[in-house]
Amino acid sequence: MRGAAPHPDKRIQQKKEYFMINRTKLSVIAVSAVLAVALTGCGGSASSAPSSVSSASASAPVSDAASPAADTAENGTADLDSAVETLLAADPISNQFEIAAMNIEYDFGLKAEDVAAYKGVKSNDNGDAGLVLVVEAASGKAQDVVTALESYKQDQVAFYGNYAEFAQAQSNVENAIISSKGDRVVMVIASNECTADLNSAVDSALNS
Repeated sequence: MRGAAPHPDKRIQQKKEYFMINRTKLSVIAVSAVLAVALTGCGGSASSAPSSVSSASASAPVSDAASPAADTAENGTADLDSAVETLLAADPISNQFEIAAMNIEYDFGLKAEDVAAYKGVKSNDNGDAGLVLVVEAASGKAQDVVTALESYKQDQVAFYGNYAEFAQAQSNVENAIISSKGDRVVMVIASNECTADLNSAVDSALNS
């Protein structure tokens, strides 16, 4: 004999409980999914942080390494400007060309690390060797700067010696003044029109 069928109210109650259980499961699954996404997002941010820190750390030495070159590229200081003006008053360079960092390294043969600051001009006229240059050498590097400028002087003497029409310029280079005091180094070559004695101007520039 079959058992009696469940009362209709009991079947309805069982269905309600079934749906409630399933809905609870779905809610748990949904919450778990949201938490998983949140954790993944946090993980992504956390993992990207070291990358940002690494990038900052990697870029810092580059900036530090570039600093000496940047300092050298600063063409002059207030003190050097005054010294150059003093020299130009005695040796007015014609058709002035301002000396740049590239000239300091490649024309004059000075090492960037040996130069703290500089200021100078040279003549841009063909056959005129006129030059006024004041260099603030790095600590203890003044003699290295003087040696490099002496080498530049000899190269210029040889260059102008190849042209008879540049005899005046050659003579002016041969009589160039290269002098130093402390970390300051001065080099002066008379422009073709200069007739003044430049020694007193050099002394003033070294002591300004």
